[in-house]
Amino acid sequence: MIISGSSIVLAGRFGRLSKDEAKRGLEALGAKVTTSVSAKTDLVFAGAKSGAKAGPAAVRGIPIYDEDALAAVLEGREPGTRPPSPPFTGVPDERMRPDEALGTLENADWSAFSPERDTVPLRDALQALERAHGVTDAHRLATARLREAGALLRHSDVHHRELNGHALSPDGRHLAVGSGTGDDYDRGGVLQVFEVATGRCVHAIDGIMGGIGFPDYARSLQWSADGTRIALEYNTNATGVWDPFGTAHEPIANAFFLASGRPLGMAFAPEGRRAFVYGGESDFLGNVIVAMHEGSVAGPPDSHPEGTEPIEFSGPSPDESRETWSDEPELILDRAFWSRDGSRVYGEAADEYTAVSLDVEKRQVSWILGLDEDQDSAPPEWSLDERLLAYQRDGTLIIADALTGETTAELPGYPGADVLCWGPGGRLAVVDPVGGTVGILDATTGEHRYDLNVQAAISNPRGWDARSWAWSPNGEQAACVTAEGRIEIWSLGERPERLRVLDGIRRTVGQLDHGFGLEWPADDVLIAIGSHAVRFLRPETGEIVADHPFHHAPAARRPLFFTGSDLGDQLRLNPTFALDEDTWAVAFEDGTVIAQPGRDDDLDGRLCWSIARRFAWPFRWGDQKIFPDPAHVGVGAAAPLTEWLLAPFRERGEP
Repeated sequence: MIISGSSIVLAGRFGRLSKDEAKRGLEALGAKVTTSVSAKTDLVFAGAKSGAKAGPAAVRGIPIYDEDALAAVLEGREPGTRPPSPPFTGVPDERMRPDEALGTLENADWSAFSPERDTVPLRDALQALERAHGVTDAHRLATARLREAGALLRHSDVHHRELNGHALSPDGRHLAVGSGTGDDYDRGGVLQVFEVATGRCVHAIDGIMGGIGFPDYARSLQWSADGTRIALEYNTNATGVWDPFGTAHEPIANAFFLASGRPLGMAFAPEGRRAFVYGGESDFLGNVIVAMHEGSVAGPPDSHPEGTEPIEFSGPSPDESRETWSDEPELILDRAFWSRDGSRVYGEAADEYTAVSLDVEKRQVSWILGLDEDQDSAPPEWSLDERLLAYQRDGTLIIADALTGETTAELPGYPGADVLCWGPGGRLAVVDPVGGTVGILDATTGEHRYDLNVQAAISNPRGWDARSWAWSPNGEQAACVTAEGRIEIWSLGERPERLRVLDGIRRTVGQLDHGFGLEWPADDVLIAIGSHAVRFLRPETGEIVADHPFHHAPAARRPLFFTGSDLGDQLRLNPTFALDEDTWAVAFEDGTVIAQPGRDDDLDGRLCWSIARRFAWPFRWGDQKIFPDPAHVGVGAAAPLTEWLLAPFRERGEP
């Protein structure tokens, strides 16, 4: 970050230093500190209640940093780096015996433990120890120390209704899924976060008004580039921003413009302070850029203006051809996304059958390309490096330069294709369930490599984030969901080879058959995602790392049901969950568990300790407090909140 010579604005209230102190410190580094945002502002440091001043910076894309970044700059560090701290010396060597590992942990300074830095190395070391010697006192001591530092027990059965969408964090370490709420809008939906490496639920936020996303609408969850913010389409037609690892069920920032009965699409800027949403009064483009730093933004057609004024886009220049859209269009971009460098917004105007590129800085359309006029055809897709675009039109598969819209290659089309899926290195899979084939191409050269004989499941990429095809991270393999609901793993070298077939997670609920799609975020983790389940698999073996079926409703009475209501609903997250199709169990955040005797292995498969709401820690490694029913939880065995909730059962003396 360049401070010397920069024009800087301080916005909001800072907790650790005064604005005068900050101003003096920045000026000593050569900055010019001004009182308001202008076209000359280079960056903003924002504290609490900074929305009014920081909003104009956010909507223009001026960088905004928090108080931690300000403190780092004044201390001579780069933002995002931590102050020097002593190393944690409690990670056992993998060659240690159990008693040696225990000694290392006992002698460690646990005040030096940093969850972000130390959790994974410590977990890896103790997993190696467990493979050699089983669960030992070293595992139990480490778990006790982590619980003292705030680790919470988590189960994954948190959703009230089906999942509506998902998004992988940019670093591939976390999977966020969001669920709807049905007709009970006040109950709210749930944002749930899984750690990809372990497949375990590490966090959930319940009570998001009106639920997240909507059935048959895609891209309703989008992360910021640094993974500290997530934008959600919620409450049907609003867009909000949350801290994915925070606890608040209300958004940090939100935008609302139209009381529609369906979501209208959004794109989240990589810096996490702007969003591209429906709104404005343009006759050409029904989307605007809004500030999403903090607070509310609203405007016409269905709301009075509030917050920072949005930015509208102008139409194409008069000399541009208008052959690919109607004479008086009002384009509304669906499945939109923001380029990683922040310069473009890409998307599809489905009603006009066009792909669109918008120049954010110039606030105008860069290009518009006509598509097949068929809502069931594969939508346009951009390559992973955002350099190329693939789409079909008039029986032809077209590869175009994403910057200019100019065609770079044309190949025979796949009339029944419903998915165009880019892989690393410009590889492209064209999934054609109607024709029973998957075409593999090198789109950088325009070369057709071969067709696979695969009867893929039908996908709905305009309405569901997970698709039937997923490339491995290195692009040498891929996974495909078949029409029978299995998962085929393919090697895609010079000679393609079907390596193995794995079980899928297709599920029938009522009389509806719920399919699923795939994500392959890490070499050793494949994820199957459906509306009623999420499963983490080892693609090399088919081993199930973690399985999360939702919406089981055992016929037995819920364990915390008392005098006509479920007392668990009084907590931020209801601790009751379905251990299987026939059995309820309860897991409080403090570690108190209510379950049938002899179900330890099943509990370990459904529970984990969550560290910093980001990392999973095995339940089996800690001292377990498992009771057969609420009345038998001993006084003093649980945290005060749990004790209070269970008191009525003890007083009545019944399970």
